[in-house]
Amino acid sequence: MAFAGLKKQINKANQYVTEKMGAAEGTKLDEDFCEMEKRTDITYELVEELQLKTKEFLQPNPNARAKMAAVKSISKLSGQAKAATYPQPEGVLGEAMVTFGRKLGDDNQFAEALIEMGESMKQIADVKYSLDDNVKQNFLEPLHHLQSKDLKEVMVSGKGQ
Repeated sequence: MAFAGLKKQINKANQYVTEKMGAAEGTKLDEDFCEMEKRTDITYELVEELQLKTKEFLQPNPNARAKMAAVKSISKLSGQAKAATYPQPEGVLGEAMVTFGRKLGDDNQFAEALIEMGESMKQIADVKYSLDDNVKQNFLEPLHHLQSKDLKEVMVSGKGQ
Protein backbone atom coordinates (compact mmCIF):
# COMPACT_ATOMS: atom_id res chain seq x y z
CA MET A 1 0.00 0.00 0.00
CA ALA A 2 2.78 2.45 0.85
CA PHE A 3 4.60 1.47 -2.34
CA ALA A 4 1.52 2.38 -4.44
CA GLY A 5 1.43 5.86 -2.86
CA LEU A 6 5.14 6.35 -3.52
CA LYS A 7 4.69 5.26 -7.14
CA LYS A 8 1.84 7.78 -7.56
CA GLN A 9 4.01 10.60 -6.19
CA ILE A 10 6.86 9.66 -8.55
CA ASN A 11 4.46 9.72 -11.51
CA LYS A 12 3.17 13.18 -10.44
CA ALA A 13 6.73 14.47 -10.17
CA ASN A 14 7.56 13.02 -13.59
CA GLN A 15 4.50 14.70 -15.16
CA TYR A 16 5.40 18.02 -13.51
CA VAL A 17 8.99 17.94 -14.78
CA THR A 18 7.96 17.03 -18.36
CA GLU A 19 5.38 19.83 -18.38
CA LYS A 20 7.94 22.35 -17.14
CA MET A 21 10.57 21.20 -19.62
CA GLY A 22 8.12 21.68 -22.47
CA ALA A 23 8.01 18.06 -23.57
CA ALA A 24 4.35 17.66 -22.64
CA GLU A 25 1.38 19.97 -22.59
CA GLY A 26 -0.03 20.73 -19.12
CA THR A 27 -3.43 19.56 -18.05
CA LYS A 28 -6.05 22.01 -19.26
CA LEU A 29 -8.96 22.82 -17.00
CA ASP A 30 -12.49 22.87 -18.36
CA GLU A 31 -13.97 26.36 -18.78
CA ASP A 32 -16.98 25.40 -16.65
CA PHE A 33 -14.63 24.20 -13.93
CA CYS A 34 -12.75 27.52 -13.96
CA GLU A 35 -16.04 29.44 -13.73
CA MET A 36 -17.20 27.24 -10.87
CA GLU A 37 -13.88 27.71 -9.09
CA LYS A 38 -14.22 31.50 -9.44
CA ARG A 39 -17.76 31.42 -8.03
CA THR A 40 -16.61 29.23 -5.15
CA ASP A 41 -13.89 31.74 -4.27
CA ILE A 42 -16.40 34.61 -4.37
CA THR A 43 -18.86 32.62 -2.25
CA TYR A 44 -16.13 31.93 0.31
CA GLU A 45 -15.35 35.67 0.52
CA LEU A 46 -19.07 36.41 0.70
CA VAL A 47 -19.71 34.05 3.61
CA GLU A 48 -16.73 35.43 5.51
CA GLU A 49 -17.80 39.05 4.94
CA LEU A 50 -21.46 38.34 5.73
CA GLN A 51 -20.56 36.70 9.02
CA LEU A 52 -18.43 39.68 10.02
CA LYS A 53 -20.99 42.30 8.96
CA THR A 54 -23.92 40.39 10.49
CA LYS A 55 -22.14 40.17 13.84
CA GLU A 56 -21.47 43.91 13.60
CA PHE A 57 -25.15 44.46 12.74
CA LEU A 58 -26.32 42.44 15.73
CA GLN A 59 -23.76 43.92 18.14
CA PRO A 60 -22.52 47.34 16.95
CA ASN A 61 -19.08 48.31 18.18
CA PRO A 62 -19.47 50.89 20.96
CA ASN A 63 -15.81 51.93 20.63
CA ALA A 64 -16.42 52.96 17.01
CA ARG A 65 -19.42 55.05 18.08
CA ALA A 66 -17.34 56.74 20.80
CA LYS A 67 -14.55 57.49 18.35
CA MET A 68 -16.99 58.98 15.84
CA ALA A 69 -18.54 61.13 18.58
CA ALA A 70 -15.11 62.39 19.63
CA VAL A 71 -14.15 63.22 16.05
CA LYS A 72 -17.45 65.04 15.58
CA SER A 73 -16.93 67.07 18.78
CA ILE A 74 -13.39 68.03 17.78
CA SER A 75 -14.49 69.07 14.30
CA LYS A 76 -17.27 71.23 15.82
CA LEU A 77 -14.79 72.93 18.16
CA SER A 78 -12.32 73.62 15.40
CA GLY A 79 -15.06 74.97 13.14
CA GLN A 80 -14.51 72.41 10.43
CA ALA A 81 -17.21 71.06 8.20
CA LYS A 82 -19.68 68.51 9.46
CA ALA A 83 -17.93 65.23 10.34
CA ALA A 84 -19.01 61.94 8.82
CA THR A 85 -21.88 60.25 10.61
CA TYR A 86 -21.59 56.84 12.20
CA PRO A 87 -22.20 54.18 9.57
CA GLN A 88 -25.41 52.32 10.30
CA PRO A 89 -24.74 48.55 10.64
CA GLU A 90 -27.71 47.85 8.34
CA GLY A 91 -26.12 49.94 5.62
CA VAL A 92 -22.73 48.27 6.01
CA LEU A 93 -24.30 44.80 5.86
CA GLY A 94 -26.51 45.82 2.93
CA GLU A 95 -23.53 47.16 0.98
CA ALA A 96 -21.64 43.90 1.48
CA MET A 97 -24.65 41.91 0.28
CA VAL A 98 -25.07 44.04 -2.84
CA THR A 99 -21.34 43.95 -3.64
CA PHE A 100 -21.06 40.18 -3.41
CA GLY A 101 -24.40 39.64 -5.11
CA ARG A 102 -23.08 41.54 -8.12
CA LYS A 103 -19.82 39.59 -8.03
CA LEU A 104 -21.74 36.31 -8.20
CA GLY A 105 -23.50 37.39 -11.39
CA ASP A 106 -26.99 37.99 -12.72
CA ASP A 107 -27.86 34.41 -13.58
CA ASN A 108 -27.73 33.26 -9.96
CA GLN A 109 -30.84 33.24 -7.73
CA PHE A 110 -28.72 33.51 -4.60
CA ALA A 111 -27.05 36.61 -6.04
CA GLU A 112 -30.42 38.16 -6.87
CA ALA A 113 -31.65 37.48 -3.33
CA LEU A 114 -28.49 39.01 -1.87
CA ILE A 115 -28.87 42.15 -3.96
CA GLU A 116 -32.54 42.54 -3.08
CA MET A 117 -31.90 41.98 0.65
CA GLY A 118 -28.89 44.30 0.53
CA GLU A 119 -30.93 47.08 -1.05
CA SER A 120 -33.58 46.61 1.65
CA MET A 121 -30.95 46.83 4.39
CA LYS A 122 -29.59 50.03 2.84
CA GLN A 123 -33.11 51.50 2.85
CA ILE A 124 -33.44 50.63 6.54
CA ALA A 125 -30.14 52.42 7.17
CA ASP A 126 -31.43 55.50 5.33
CA VAL A 127 -34.56 55.50 7.51
CA LYS A 128 -32.39 55.23 10.64
CA TYR A 129 -30.23 58.16 9.46
CA SER A 130 -33.42 60.15 8.95
CA LEU A 131 -34.65 59.16 12.42
CA ASP A 132 -31.31 60.19 13.96
CA ASP A 133 -31.49 63.60 12.24
CA ASN A 134 -35.11 64.06 13.24
CA VAL A 135 -34.46 63.21 16.91
CA LYS A 136 -31.45 65.54 17.02
CA GLN A 137 -33.27 68.42 15.36
CA ASN A 138 -36.71 68.13 16.97
CA PHE A 139 -35.88 66.69 20.40
CA LEU A 140 -32.25 67.08 21.48
CA GLU A 141 -31.66 70.61 20.16
CA PRO A 142 -34.79 72.04 21.84
CA LEU A 143 -33.82 70.31 25.09
CA HIS A 144 -30.31 71.75 24.83
CA HIS A 145 -31.74 75.19 24.17
CA LEU A 146 -34.09 74.84 27.15
CA GLN A 147 -31.21 73.80 29.41
CA SER A 148 -28.61 76.28 28.21
CA LYS A 149 -30.81 79.37 27.78
CA ASP A 150 -34.27 79.31 29.33
CA LEU A 151 -33.53 77.37 32.52
CA LYS A 152 -30.35 79.36 33.13
CA GLU A 153 -32.30 82.61 32.85
CA VAL A 154 -34.91 81.35 35.30
CA MET A 155 -32.21 80.14 37.70
CA VAL A 156 -30.33 83.46 37.51
CA SER A 157 -33.48 85.54 38.03
CA GLY A 158 -34.55 83.27 40.89
CA LYS A 159 -31.23 83.65 42.72
CA GLY A 160 -31.28 87.42 42.38
CA GLN A 161 -34.40 87.79 44.53
